[in-house]
Amino acid sequence: MTTPPASRRPAAPEGGGRAQALRSHGRAAGTVAGLTLASRVLGFARWVVQATCVGAGTVAGAYSTANQVPNVLYEVVVGGALAATVVPLLASAVGAGRQEEVSRTASALLGVVLAVLAPLGLALALLADPVAGLLPTSQGVDPGLQRDLVASFLRMFALQVPLYGLGVVLTGVLQAHGRFTWPALTPIASSLVVMAAYAAYARMTAPTGTAPSSAALAVLGWGTTAGVAALSLPLAWPVARLGVRLRPSLRLDRPTAVRVLRLGGAGLTALVAQQASVVTVLALARAGGTTGTVAVYQYTQAVYVLPYAVLAVPVATVVYPRLSAAFDREARQAREAHDPTAGPTQGAGDQSPAWALAARSTAVVGAVAVAGSAMLLAAGHGAERFFALLTDVEGMGASLAVLAPGLVGYALVLQATRSLLAADRARAAAWASAAGWAAVIPASWLAVRLMAPDGGQGPATLVALAAGQTTGMVVGGAAVLAALARAGGPGVLAPTCRVLALSVPVAAVAGAAVRWLSTQVPADGAAIVLGALGALAAAAAVLAAARLADPTVVGALRRPGGRPGPNGPRRTRAGTEAGADPRNEAEPRARTQEEST
Repeated sequence: MTTPPASRRPAAPEGGGRAQALRSHGRAAGTVAGLTLASRVLGFARWVVQATCVGAGTVAGAYSTANQVPNVLYEVVVGGALAATVVPLLASAVGAGRQEEVSRTASALLGVVLAVLAPLGLALALLADPVAGLLPTSQGVDPGLQRDLVASFLRMFALQVPLYGLGVVLTGVLQAHGRFTWPALTPIASSLVVMAAYAAYARMTAPTGTAPSSAALAVLGWGTTAGVAALSLPLAWPVARLGVRLRPSLRLDRPTAVRVLRLGGAGLTALVAQQASVVTVLALARAGGTTGTVAVYQYTQAVYVLPYAVLAVPVATVVYPRLSAAFDREARQAREAHDPTAGPTQGAGDQSPAWALAARSTAVVGAVAVAGSAMLLAAGHGAERFFALLTDVEGMGASLAVLAPGLVGYALVLQATRSLLAADRARAAAWASAAGWAAVIPASWLAVRLMAPDGGQGPATLVALAAGQTTGMVVGGAAVLAALARAGGPGVLAPTCRVLALSVPVAAVAGAAVRWLSTQVPADGAAIVLGALGALAAAAAVLAAARLADPTVVGALRRPGGRPGPNGPRRTRAGTEAGADPRNEAEPRARTQEEST
């Protein structure tokens, strides 16, 4: 769907405001992208330090395996529900300045999360040995030694489970208020803490050259948990500055509880499928690979998610509170007009400002995701040669090339799912995104069986797992776009289709050309630099193609400013932190208490 030309728009205040909102989205997303890039570069450096200090041997495999368990438990139990719930629940109250409602709802969410996750973390610590025994072992590793190492790490990682929940609630509160800076900064502190733990572990193990001591393993394990604390606990300060009083409780009013169940159930459905795929991939990596395959797989994933996190996530993050508020506003207006069939979720299609925002933001995410895919394809060989200077990562480059197409589906699953949740189409969002993650499981199993049937084949297993993930993400992307079209009308996909039709071929050609050139360079340093610079050039070519396909898409990201909205320019604490007020709405609304301060 395209925004009508100005000459054909009705003379309503939201017309110019919608364009201003798109420009504001670009400014805020650009700032968040810059902060995210800094934190992701440091996070990438953390993986490099891990490869250098921990390596890819028995301890690294046990560490990587155990480190997945708290995250999987958190995500399956409440993570999906939280990710889908906090922002849309709070966005309307924040926009209307109902501060007491914000505090009450956030406190109830926090209370429920801690009531569930604290006992779960305790159970993980107490049952570490049997849980470790359930996890598969790699070929060439003493099974008893690996189980003991995994169990020891699990006891140290158990505290991460409630810390993850606390962090997501606090992040949701901040994002609902248009505060994106702190959630982008705390990963920097987390990475610094974890890298310090890696360095200390390396110093404690280097002099002996033998098996690491209990003290060294404790530094590695507890240092990682301290990194999760650094990711979550600092967020309490900016939340308190907003005037949100968090007093954990278990009380939710009935309408809010019903919406929590609806949104949370949708998120949980998708996350169960996602975490099932994570567990399956972990098992397949061990079954088909060798002792270091899990660690190399995680290094590969760190490279894979870098363009996703830096390019796609900032756009989706900035737009999500606005989508939630816009759809809620239109639904409220429909109720006030006593027309229960009206509103954005009932066929408003391209007449709805909320659906216009959904259409344009999905196209923007699609454009930057294709650019990221081109970067992966171009830089994959250079990334393998870079990591190879530190440890054995054979198969990483080929795996990244196979993963590249799936990045587009991965990003579209994120954005289209959020649009559907904001439009109160939770069931459609749940099943569409779950379909993609569910498809990863059989696709990965089949690929590993075909490419590494006898086990002990690390590089082949990495490529097979990449093929399985790409298959699932393509399925998921197609499913969520189809669900979005059913909810908002076929026109909602028009900008995205135009962008993909022209930018995908450009990404394939540019990325493949740079990849081939980097393979022809014998010197590692030159190949790495060529891959990095070529990746940037490929991304620029893709964005140029996207702009040619639909100038308003990339223009929304590039345009540095615009006319003041109907209420004039507004500056808030968020604007001071992030360089611009990220909450200029498509339509005028009352200033909140938080804005006036």
